[in-house]
Amino acid sequence: MLGSTYIETGGHVRVYDDAVRTHQVFPLGTYRVGFSSKEGFSLIRIDDLTVGAERVYGGRDRKVAKIFRSYALAERSLGVMLSGDKGIGKSLFLRMVAESARAHGLPVVVVSEDNDGLVDFLDSLDECLIVFDEFEKIFPAGRRGLTDGLNRQNQFLSLFDGLSSVKRIYCLSVNDIADVSTYLVNRPGRFHYHLRFDYPGPEEVRQYLVDQAPGADPDEIENVALFSRRARLNYDHLRAIAFELRQPDTLFSEIVDDLNIKSVEPGTYRIEARFPDGKVWADEVEINLFERGDVGRTFELRNSMRSIFASFVPRDLIFEPDGGIFVPIDRLELLGDDDEEPEIYPTSVRLTLAGQGNYGFGLWDTAEIRAR
Repeated sequence: MLGSTYIETGGHVRVYDDAVRTHQVFPLGTYRVGFSSKEGFSLIRIDDLTVGAERVYGGRDRKVAKIFRSYALAERSLGVMLSGDKGIGKSLFLRMVAESARAHGLPVVVVSEDNDGLVDFLDSLDECLIVFDEFEKIFPAGRRGLTDGLNRQNQFLSLFDGLSSVKRIYCLSVNDIADVSTYLVNRPGRFHYHLRFDYPGPEEVRQYLVDQAPGADPDEIENVALFSRRARLNYDHLRAIAFELRQPDTLFSEIVDDLNIKSVEPGTYRIEARFPDGKVWADEVEINLFERGDVGRTFELRNSMRSIFASFVPRDLIFEPDGGIFVPIDRLELLGDDDEEPEIYPTSVRLTLAGQGNYGFGLWDTAEIRAR
């Protein structure tokens, strides 16, 4: 019969049964930081963070390789910040980083709650990857002008400085970069990398749907790709669209009406007005092209000398096969800053949805999609 195990720390001796195992090094695995008022901090083993069979889009695997290549060369800890809206791949990227960390022999520690003394506990760990998902929600920065005592992010500044005697990787994701402490953003000494996640562009949309809905009509896949130039589609949207496209005789025009895809919020578009002399006036504006398509939208374009106000009705827009969005010149109303109609009209006005990772379009034609 195996005897009990006696562990002494801080003058206290605790007795454990024969299930206790002791390790001289940090055991490889995935852990969540736990805390209780009686026992303090501990590491709770959880299932590994894995990607599985899910395909990764947008060249993210190269970013992961770059992180670990830099970590191997660095003499101090390495910080990696991931920012972007929900549903565009940050959590998947975290799983990719965790998977690669274990392949490099690094344990993975997930921090999911805030407790006093957390920083000291994390700094007591040996070499590992420490993950903070939705960092700004778990550790609010507080409102500007308030004392640092209400800013739960600043407690990590010394840890993220990377000057600990133990080298680690700190990887955190944030949804709203505006809610992150100014002492963390634009500070490569603390976070060497800041990877910004954009919405998938038309090429990634095509690739995703060809993979996830292999029997779908190529014309319907092309319709989704075109739609992604008008409205932002995240991977949650694409997953639902792919599910619907796997059904027989499905039309995307019907899918977009039925699915819980919110289009009431305005999107950010880059508007370029090209004039006969070759000059281009450009700006970014927030416009909703879907709600109340018969109501006019007005935006302002300026150069160094003057400005013009342009108005159009969304239902008049032309959506080109190459993904371009154009305002017909004969449907465009212009006023100068003197409230008079300008003497010279632009030859073209083009809208491009901002915030996409890939603006390439037309890389696959319908025949090529069919061939795949």
